[in-house]
Parts: sequence; structure tokens; C-alpha cells
Amino acid sequence: MLKVGFMDYANVYPIFHYIQDMAGVEFLKNYPANLNIAIRDRVIDISPSSSIEFIRNYEQYNIIPLSISSIGKVKSVLIISDCLIENLDGRKIYFSKESNTSTILARIVLEKFYNIKPVYTIDRDDTDISAEVIIGDSALKEYYSQSTTSSKKIIDLGEQWYKATSLPFVFGLWIMNKDIIGNPNLDMFIETIIEISKKDRKENLKFIDRYIDFGVTKEQMLQYWDTIDYSFTDNHIKGLELFYKYAYELDETYGNNLVDIKPFVYRYK
Repeated sequence: MLKVGFMDYANVYPIFHYIQDMAGVEFLKNYPANLNIAIRDRVIDISPSSSIEFIRNYEQYNIIPLSISSIGKVKSVLIISDCLIENLDGRKIYFSKESNTSTILARIVLEKFYNIKPVYTIDRDDTDISAEVIIGDSALKEYYSQSTTSSKKIIDLGEQWYKATSLPFVFGLWIMNKDIIGNPNLDMFIETIIEISKKDRKENLKFIDRYIDFGVTKEQMLQYWDTIDYSFTDNHIKGLELFYKYAYELDETYGNNLVDIKPFVYRYK
């Protein structure tokens, strides 16, 4: 039996839709940050996880050659701000506890690319917040619901990364604990999810209605799924290694400074 983390976000649901009844697999549904803890503690064997989890505990994991990435706009990882990004220096930004990677990316964009230093808070009730980082389906709804008449500024973190680096940003990795190598279900599971990731996005019309209720149109959902990239090419690896370099400089990697990821990519049969 494989124990697999289930992240119920629109960016990865097109894969989970086809495997949630798969024989020999047991799923644990949770937020990315909690799935990071679950795979680290070996409660689960495999999971789509925040990219930062791999570098923090890389000796424990292998990477399955499948990602949750964007090449430019991502639409579901945003800073929503009362002011222009350049004016956030010294102002308070709320960080959600849902994802570690997205908050570190926000720090990189603000501190490395714009050379500004906001004040970060995890207190949602702070009345002095000027901006917040939001992710997932709630961010996607916010992205499409903000009209030209809104005073809020939407800062797409995938777009900001690509403008500065010309590389994909890998928000999530499918990672596995090394001690499950040899599990008879492992290679078949990996082969299955990689084949599913290559499906035409129009196939997602089969389950698109589950997202319409929160105010996103079918056309917008299809546009979003075209934005999400499941590849794990050499360029994705370069982008990931650059992210880890910046995260290390911001003291966000638990002191790990890994410069070559390729040896950790699992080669399934």
C-alpha cells in the first residue's frame, strides 16, 4: 500500500481526479504545509509538496520528475496589496500558513528583486496590514474577481519571478521518501501520474463544474489549467536551483545549500 498526500487545489486536481480510486493507494488530504510535515514524519510515502520542503530535508527524499510550475503568470499565488509593490517597504504583509514556498518566493521578489524590506506577520487580525500573500483556489478567485475598478493591486508572484529570471518557477514537487524504493506499487504509480499529467487540458471539462460555484467561469478555469505546467525539464531544474540559492541567502533552507538537484531525481523503470 502506498500512502499519498492529496492536495485538493485546482492546480493539481486534474491528476488526483484520475487516481483517487486507484488500487493499492491510500490518500491523506491536507494543505501543502501540513503535507510537508506528514511526508517528513513518514506518515505518507509520496506527496505533491512545497518545493522548499525538498531542500530543507533533501537527504530523505527523491524527486519524482513531475512539478507544479508556471512559466510567467500563475494566477493562484498572489500578493494582494493596498499600494504598488515599490511602496511596500517597511509595511506589514500577512503570510498565510498554507504554504512555505509561496511566502519565501514573496520574500525573494520583495527583498531580492525590488530591494525592499517589509514587515512580515502571521497575525491575521493585525489592523495595520497593507498586503497579504494568498494561494490556491482562493487566490484564483481573487485574481479573476478583481476588476479594473478595484483599488487593490494584484501582484502575481509567478510573473514577477519570470520577469526577473526568465525561468519557470517550481511551486510544488512530487517527492517520495527514499525508504519506499522497492515498493511493488511505486513505479506503476509514478508512470500513471506522469501519463495523466500529459492529458489535453480540455479533458478537465469532465470535472470543471466543481470550480464554477465559487465564481470562476469555465473559460477562466481552462485558461488557468493552461497556465499550470507539470513538466520537470532542465530549465525547471535551473529555476529550482536558483530558488534554493535565494532561499539559502534568506536563511530559509535550514542551512542546506544544494547546487545539483539531478542526482536526486528518481528514475522509474
